[in-house]
Parts: sequence; C-alpha cells; structure tokens
Amino acid sequence: MTGQGSAIATADGTTVSVEIRAVNNRHLKVHLRCPDSLIAFESTIEKCIRNVASRGTVNVNIKVENHSRVGDFSIDLELLASYREQLQSESASEVSTDALLSLPGVVTSNSGDRASDARRDLILKTVEDALVQFNQMRISEGEAMSSDLILQLERLEKLIVEIRERAPIVIQRYSDRLTEKLNQLLQKHNVTLSDSDLAREIGIFADRCDITEELVRLDSHLNQFREVMQSEQSEGRKLDFITQELFREINTIGSKANDATIANCVVESKTVVERIREQVQNIE
Repeated sequence: MTGQGSAIATADGTTVSVEIRAVNNRHLKVHLRCPDSLIAFESTIEKCIRNVASRGTVNVNIKVENHSRVGDFSIDLELLASYREQLQSESASEVSTDALLSLPGVVTSNSGDRASDARRDLILKTVEDALVQFNQMRISEGEAMSSDLILQLERLEKLIVEIRERAPIVIQRYSDRLTEKLNQLLQKHNVTLSDSDLAREIGIFADRCDITEELVRLDSHLNQFREVMQSEQSEGRKLDFITQELFREINTIGSKANDATIANCVVESKTVVERIREQVQNIE
C-alpha cells in the first residue's frame, strides 16, 4: 500500500527530520538513506518499519543536524599553540586558525555515551512519529480500497447469478436442437431411434458442460473473501490466493459451458477478478 509520513524533532542541540514514503510491491523492501553516523541504528530503524509494514517498497530518508553549543566541545590551547609555533617556523606566512582547528586533538567533543543514547532515542521517536502519519494515510487508502473491492464482489456475484440461471437453459436448448436435427435425419433416411438413445446423448452433453461444482466453489470462495476482509488482521496474501481460485473456477466454466451468453459473462467475470487481483496485491 502507498503511504507517506514525516516528522521533525529537536532536542539537546540536535534536529532530526524523517520522511517515509511507500509504493506498492508484493513484497517488503526497506530502503534507508541516512548519515553514516547512523549506521549503528539502521537495524533498529528497519525493525520499526517492519513492525508496521509487511508489503511495499518503503523509502526512509533521515537527516540529522547538530547545533553546537558552548560546552559541547573543548579546545586544547596548549596543543593549538604548539601546532602554530611549529608551522610558523617552517612557513613565512601566517597560519590560519581554521586550519589549526582541524588538526588532530585540537578540538575534542565533550559528548559521551549519554549524548549518543539521547540521540538514538530522539531518532527512534521521530521515526515512530512519522510512522503514525504514514499509517493514517494507509488506513484512509485501505478504506477506499475496501469500498472498491466490495463493489467488485457485488458485480461478480451478479454475473455468477446470471450464469447459474442460464446453465439449465443450455441443456434444454441442446436437447431441442438435437431432437429437431435427428428427426429431420430420421425422416430423410427412414430410420428409427429410441428415446433411450436420445436421452443418453443428451446426458453425455449435460455431464460434459455441467458447471454446478464450479458455481458451488465460487460461492464458497466469495464467502471466504468477505470473511478475510472483515478480519481485524491484514491478510493480503490469503486474499491473493482466494482470487487465484476465483479465476480458476471462472476459467473452467468458460471452457465447459457451450453457450454465448455464459461466455460473455465469463469474459466480464475475468475482467472483474483481474481488477480484484490488482487491488489485493497491494494489501498487506
């Protein structure tokens, strides 16, 4: 499912901004972009994402900005003077202070493990805040998707009813055509045919194009689909499997039913199921 969420937080001289975007995918892929200094937190951040998403390509972009304050750093003035003295003895030009500050040991950070822990907590909290907004958008999309799926199921059920009502007529029409054709041939060649022979031929045709079992299984699959949709847990893969079964039964009906009207219903049913399948593949 698609979704987007963002959050910004500032604490102890550090500003963290998080943006999360997701596009549809049958599997879950998490792409994390963050400063190299957050490498140690990557697995924890990805775990937060996987706790709320099971499908989709999720792009997470994290930016960290540090605001230096008095007391965050210390300057070793003796070392700085030593560097200056040695460099100036080798160079006639004045050595800039900026260059000296970049030398090893001149500037040291006063932030220790407590600052690192606070930074991690700030980052994870900002990620969680962004995920809240991210989920709100996905919930709205899920509600719209559910409404569309219900409409498609209702449309499919109407087509199945039409097929079910048409099925007995196919047998009767075949019987009438076969009887009429045989009567013409029998009159022409003066041959007799018993009623049992005619009934056996009609029975073979009826058995070959009987779609009762397929219609029963379609009803069962539709009921299962609705039950899964009403479940509190998101089961997109189960819906995907049921959709495949719907398509299989409809395809079988199309190959067995020797009737133009049913064939048209089958074509429309396949179109509906294909739309359902596209939607279902985006459900977690």
